Amino acid sequence: MKRNLATIIASITISAMVLSGCSGIKNSPQLLSPPQTGHQTELPEAEASQENVLSPGKRVVLGFYTDAGKESKESLTRNIKDLDEVAFFWYSFDGSGKLKRAGNVDLSLKETAQKGGAKAYALVHNLDEKGFDSPLAHRVLANNTVRTDFINNLVTLTTEENWDGIAIDIEKIPAEDRNNYSAFMKELKIALKAKNKILNVSIAAKYQDDLKDLWSGAFDYAEIGKAADQVVLMTYEEHGVGTTQGPIASLGWVNRVINFAKGKIPEEKIVMGLAVYASNWVSDSPTNPTYLTYAKAIELAKKNNVQIHYDETQQVPHFTFTKAGIRSEIYLENTRSLSAKLNIAKKNQLGGVAIWKLGIEDPTLWSDVLKDY
Repeated sequence: MKRNLATIIASITISAMVLSGCSGIKNSPQLLSPPQTGHQTELPEAEASQENVLSPGKRVVLGFYTDAGKESKESLTRNIKDLDEVAFFWYSFDGSGKLKRAGNVDLSLKETAQKGGAKAYALVHNLDEKGFDSPLAHRVLANNTVRTDFINNLVTLTTEENWDGIAIDIEKIPAEDRNNYSAFMKELKIALKAKNKILNVSIAAKYQDDLKDLWSGAFDYAEIGKAADQVVLMTYEEHGVGTTQGPIASLGWVNRVINFAKGKIPEEKIVMGLAVYASNWVSDSPTNPTYLTYAKAIELAKKNNVQIHYDETQQVPHFTFTKAGIRSEIYLENTRSLSAKLNIAKKNQLGGVAIWKLGIEDPTLWSDVLKDY
């Protein structure tokens, strides 16, 4: 999968960063100061636990919260009764395993989620102003001492700030670190379980194992599925930066990803990603789409007096228009296309769905699609 969230973050702006998965990194990230061990801590042998954080048959709706614009906050407070979990995109780390605040951390929002009945996760990523940092991921994952310090710091974060768990979103990991990442998952799970905390992890979607793939090669689905409590499959960016134009997540592609994952990860641990943004492909930049909110996409259709077409085969809405000689083709996700994807989650008895990201969605998603989930 050619998921380049860094570019998405850079381009998803409407006056300001609105759609991005970016945590709103501004100036120098503030270093947190949890205790550093400076040496390898002995960890017990990893368990191949199949337990789920949910009760049997329970399905969750998870929302990703980011600082870009005010939309995430508004959606969180408006829809908290319909959210089971919220992952706050607020933390990064350095090469020594120390954590950094990479967002506008407002713990009152975490408390809002928890008081509303949702679990709150501190999301930790390797994203900076230039994109996902592959060398950083390698430095931390490949060094046993640093990796252990990183794990200790993650656990300390959950206890000091009263998080229900950790959400890991480390991307663009070198393929050579596949085993290191799997070991990290096992070790982190053991450490979190000792504190009764949850391990949630986001990984690139794929329908076959290509060990050389830049985005998905480092993810061993089977090993990750043994360790993590929840595995969010990022079933979006089927087409994105660096690819030809096309849907964000066609139904056939999502089905292939889920079928591949089910053979390696317990169904009840799989949380299927739902993209709620739009992509705008223009003829003078054919492999570099810009990203829009649902509302902005609808506004463009109305402004240019064009009809939104629905591809019945791919279950994808899209429309085109030409202005000043430049052709634009916009793919989006609406309640109809998201309902079709939600049916995949239901049919396969998955653990839930995850919305990327809160605040940019079709507002009727909550009343028309998720009400019966």
